[in-house]
Amino acid sequence: MDEVVVKQGLLYLQQQQTFGKKWRKFWAVLYRESACSCAHLELFEGSGPPTSEKPKKAESGKKLIKLSNCVHVAEANGDTSSPKETVPFILETTDKRYLLAAESTEVANWVLTLCDLAFAVRVAACSWWWWGVM
Repeated sequence: MDEVVVKQGLLYLQQQQTFGKKWRKFWAVLYRESACSCAHLELFEGSGPPTSEKPKKAESGKKLIKLSNCVHVAEANGDTSSPKETVPFILETTDKRYLLAAESTEVANWVLTLCDLAFAVRVAACSWWWWGVM
C-alpha cells in the first residue's frame, strides 16, 4: 500500500452509552489521499498505536471516517464536557456527526490538517475560479 500518514496521535471520541455519553480514547491515524485510497481518518481503541501482535483486537475496535464525505470540521465552541486539558471539535460527514477532542495544544493542528485533507480539492477549485474571475 502507498498510504501516507499525515498525522497521528491520541484523540477522544464521545460515544452514546445506555445512560448518557462517554468519552473514549482512540489512537488516530490520518492518511492523505493516494492512488489506492481516499483521504481518511482511522481510529483505533486505546491510547497507543495498534500493534501487529494483536491485529484481531485492533481491527474490532477500529473506526474509519472517509474525508471525501466530510462536510464540516470546526472547534466545538461552548462544549465543556470534554476530558480535562482537551478541546472538543466536530467532524461532520454526510452520514454522521463526530464529537472528538484533542489536547488543547494539538486541537488547532488537528482541525487545520483535517480541513486541508477534506477540502483541499474544493478550496483549490474555488481559488482557481476566483482568480479566473478577477
